This record gives sequence, C-alpha cells and structure tokens, in this order.
Amino acid sequence: MLEIVDQTDKVVSSQLEIDSSIEVPVRPRKKMGMRVDFSEENILSASDALEIIFPNKKTQIAARIFVAWLNEKGGQSSKTSVRLFADELQSGRLDSKGLCFKYSKRNFYMTVLRNLIDLGFIRRNVPVWDDHGKRTLYVYARNIFDIPQKPPAIGFWRLSYYVAKKWNKLFPNNNAVMD
Repeated sequence: MLEIVDQTDKVVSSQLEIDSSIEVPVRPRKKMGMRVDFSEENILSASDALEIIFPNKKTQIAARIFVAWLNEKGGQSSKTSVRLFADELQSGRLDSKGLCFKYSKRNFYMTVLRNLIDLGFIRRNVPVWDDHGKRTLYVYARNIFDIPQKPPAIGFWRLSYYVAKKWNKLFPNNNAVMD
C-alpha cells in the first residue's frame, strides 16, 4: 500500500512539473463592488459626502434624491415610507433637476441604503415614540456627527472629519457643531 502511494505521488509531481511549464495568460480581474477613492484630494474637492461615498453618477443622483426626501421628513422615516419612496424611485415619479429619473428598487436597497447604513450615515431600527398611535416605531434616521471645530492633524481621522463635515452639511437643520 505504501508503494502505491509513493508511485502516485511521483506521478502527481511529474504532472505538476509538466503543468508548471505551460504559461497561462492572466486575465484582468473583474471589478467587484464599489471602488471608492478615499484620497485627501478627492475628499477635499468633492462637493458633498455622496460624491465621495458613491463613485457612480446615477447612484449619486439616487442618493441625493433620498437625502433630500429624508431631509423633508425631518431626518427620519419609517420602513414603510422608505419602501414607498423606493417604489416611486423605480417607477420614475421622482425627478432630478426637472428630469424624470428611474433607479431600481433593488439597487436602491443594495447600493444606496445598505452603504449608508454600513458606513454609519443612516441608522436603522431607531426606536421613536409615536404620540398618535401610542406605540414605539422603529425607523431609519440620519446620523449627524458631532465633530470638533478643527480637523485632526493627519491620517484616517482627518479624512473622516471632512467626510462627516460634508455629510452634516447635507442636513442644514441639525444640532451638530459646524464652522
């Protein structure tokens, strides 16, 4: 039995030597997910936080429409309202600068809302008391960052400061400290 294993090892190793001599062309990797450039130049030159977070222009437009809608709602909205917003976005009833704009419901949830939640810009399942219904509702709520007056000196925290500051400027009626 040991001899058979030794012989198969020799056969496998000889096949490996033959296979290693063959050159296989390397194909470029397919892009998976979003590619975000968090360079200081990109962050400082961006007009708002959504331009930094979402590299795709159509996704930026959908995110801007969502942030404007959320701002109209006072910075929070129920899950049902967000679903109705996504339906309107998919049907093209919402517009961007006077133009009809369509964005699929799946892409809205998977790209815009998920990334905003994962990055901490939107909070999910925030308990809010409903006086009218006398019950607790769980809503999506915007997260306003309490940031210092001056940015940190260098590194990740400096970049995070500028992104958070640009996010806070999207919601003018907040209580956060800003310059």
